[in-house]
Amino acid sequence: MAQAEEESSGKMSSAIQLMVRHGKTLIGNLVENARNIRLGLATDGFNPFGKMSSSYSMWPVFLIPYNFPPWECMEQSNFMMGLLILGRECPGKDIDVFLEPLIEELLEFWKGVRTIDALTEKSFVLHAAVIWCIHDYPALSTLSGRVSRGYYACVRCDKNPCSKRIRRADATKLERVKDVRPENNPQPKKRKRDDDDVQCWKRKSCLWDLPYWASLKLQHNLDVMHIEKNICDYIFGTFHGIVGKSKDTVNARKDLEDMGIRKHLHLKRDGNSYCVPPAPYAINKTQKIAFLEFLRNVKFSDGYASSLATCISADGCNLQGLKTHDCHILLQRILPAAVRGIMSKNIYEAIAELGNFFQQLCARTLKLDVLHRMKEEIPIILCKLEKIFPPAFFDVMLYLAVHLPDDAILRGPVQYGWMYLVERRLLTLKHFVRNMARPEGSIAEAYVANECLHACSRYFDDLDTRHNRAGRNRERLDLRKGDISVF
Repeated sequence: MAQAEEESSGKMSSAIQLMVRHGKTLIGNLVENARNIRLGLATDGFNPFGKMSSSYSMWPVFLIPYNFPPWECMEQSNFMMGLLILGRECPGKDIDVFLEPLIEELLEFWKGVRTIDALTEKSFVLHAAVIWCIHDYPALSTLSGRVSRGYYACVRCDKNPCSKRIRRADATKLERVKDVRPENNPQPKKRKRDDDDVQCWKRKSCLWDLPYWASLKLQHNLDVMHIEKNICDYIFGTFHGIVGKSKDTVNARKDLEDMGIRKHLHLKRDGNSYCVPPAPYAINKTQKIAFLEFLRNVKFSDGYASSLATCISADGCNLQGLKTHDCHILLQRILPAAVRGIMSKNIYEAIAELGNFFQQLCARTLKLDVLHRMKEEIPIILCKLEKIFPPAFFDVMLYLAVHLPDDAILRGPVQYGWMYLVERRLLTLKHFVRNMARPEGSIAEAYVANECLHACSRYFDDLDTRHNRAGRNRERLDLRKGDISVF
């Protein structure tokens, strides 16, 4: 559990401790035998052709066993690809059809399969159960059947949303006069839908066929990786005024007029045009160059993060090509220090508190009292940000941060439920593609061959394999032997 301050020892992982604590009410007697398997179901779509095509989406489904020690259970070699959904487009609601064979096997494992313990050479009944799902937020809607956008975008609030509708872009339609004939083009009378008529659920997922699914306290993880990425993009894009990423748009200024707040930021009429007053969170070119120069000079430890200097444009005025882990480091470590001295004190403190929140959330060891304190602090942090940024800045991604401490209390450390390791596995599958005409066949064939090589390599202790190969850097344990001299 999150309360246990476990280091790299032989204790059970947080996921298994959760099952032990709630096992009597969640899935019966599964946790009574430590040999029973606890699984995590992970899925996401990816394009096997890279940048060659943007209209192809392939969806593998992985099963991740949590019976291994904490430092081994999330290794790629332990990921089992139980299903590979054919591409071209997102499966949508048809994903239940593809998952039916997998659900049938999970039901069979839930009832029990007789097998032999290799250590004691005695037979026993093996059970297995899925304890949660790992995916990004759009895939949550695909897998669970829950609406993840619009007025009921938050999957944790259901019928009690905190959403408020703001201004929408005016949709204009140009038609030629001769094409507009009432008898030939009747205008359909559409009933205006109220917010109360919107349903939170689109369908019943096939996961509910599992008898224990309704008893799980955490069915779907909120992906911390993509939430961090989106929040960092919002902050950085708004600070630098990047077109397409900045939340400080003309409609955002009109929202302020509609709400009657921050009159000093309202659009001002200048003859036949309007001028946009400068906002306190927008930086000028001189400050932008100083900010990027600070990022250029930041040095990290080996293997800690990539070089941010390679993401700075040639003119030194823009930051582009940021990866997800770069945003992870920026939000938690760099932004609070980089904006100090450039932004006002209230903006700096709000960004620093938000970065500290995610830093504590992504810690290797979690404490229950800290998580409960974070649960009380995050609404205050968001309120401070609401005093700074426009209303359009606060979409569902920023609001989901309120529910992250609750997920951590149930799950434990974020390493068991975020998408970093799943995305790396998807990259490995992308490298398996050799026949561009049959990408699914290439991945399936290479995956089977790779699994066979993994199984065989575990029996060769005297050979150099990826399982016993020494790390790139010498470990501290090796340095204690005294075989390395500083002279």
